Amino acid sequence: MRRTPLYDAHVAAKAVLVEFAGWEMPVQYTGPVEETKHTRTKAGLFDLCHMGRLEVTGPEAVKAVDSIVSCNVAKLKVGVCKYGILCNEEGGAIDDVLVYKDTDRVHVIINAGNRDRDFRHFLERCGAFDCEVANLSDEQTMLAVQGPLAAELVASLADVEIRTMGYYRFGRAKVLGIPCLVSRTGYTGEDGFELFFPKADARKMWDGLLAKGKDADLRPIGLAARDILRTEAGMPLYGHEMDDATGPLEAGVKFGVDLTKEFLGSKALNKQAKAGTKRKLVGLRLEQRVARPGYDVLLGGKKVGKVTSGTPSPTLGTNIAMAYVPPDFPGEGGTCEVDIRGKPSPAVVTPMPFYKRKRS
Repeated sequence: MRRTPLYDAHVAAKAVLVEFAGWEMPVQYTGPVEETKHTRTKAGLFDLCHMGRLEVTGPEAVKAVDSIVSCNVAKLKVGVCKYGILCNEEGGAIDDVLVYKDTDRVHVIINAGNRDRDFRHFLERCGAFDCEVANLSDEQTMLAVQGPLAAELVASLADVEIRTMGYYRFGRAKVLGIPCLVSRTGYTGEDGFELFFPKADARKMWDGLLAKGKDADLRPIGLAARDILRTEAGMPLYGHEMDDATGPLEAGVKFGVDLTKEFLGSKALNKQAKAGTKRKLVGLRLEQRVARPGYDVLLGGKKVGKVTSGTPSPTLGTNIAMAYVPPDFPGEGGTCEVDIRGKPSPAVVTPMPFYKRKRS
């Protein structure tokens, strides 16, 4: 298994380490329930070095990326981030990504399990354009600071004013004296920043943030809590809500798709948009038991769908799940059941996201 530059820090913090997408990563420190609640009320620090980071440069960088991703990169202003999908010819998802449009390049953030495949995909598809694709995944550190106290903490340690940076915007600053690309993004449903900087400064930044973040009670957070946080926020996870056979329209992330432009998979998605999807993603609330991925959704005793993600929600005090069901499935407030180890458990259709943070 591979290890991030912060492996020793996780060991020193007595984290429970597990295999994730080929990496030895901290799944928890004090426990996923406590870590979820802490991120929702204070501030959490996440090691995201396992995720992939590509950089496309050259005269046709924007044009090249636009031919691959579902969002419209050409229309983005410099300094803006956008969620998008890498699709195959059939409109299925190769991966979901974040695209950052910079002054002279395009940054693309990809999922850990797809690092090598996505890089090969970009090299192959961008070969027809006047651009270069670089894989910075092993050269950069990527950290996230998330929670109600996170943004103010990071801003207090930056050499330029970043408090005014809008959501899904990015810029550059020195944080704790370390030059960073700073983006106001995250995968938790909370406010905060993600930091990108040289691998050599990984431990200095990690330790420095925890030391300076004592007043905000900044604590390291593991993968288990991160998964709970993203599920509460209704955010899809590749391999669960999307895969090679499941595209963005079914997954309910049409906001990351611009069907007015041509990109790999756009023809298939346009046909799907006109004909309608054969299934839809819904949120479920279960009071009694936890629905896990792969469990059957029942309607009138008949199997009609599958759970893709499910967890107890420490924030909401109930069990939540996402599931694929037929288009005519009951809407908000409708009822169904989930087959949990042979026992039907009542569920209520609930709008997503399950959790929304209060905005000032």
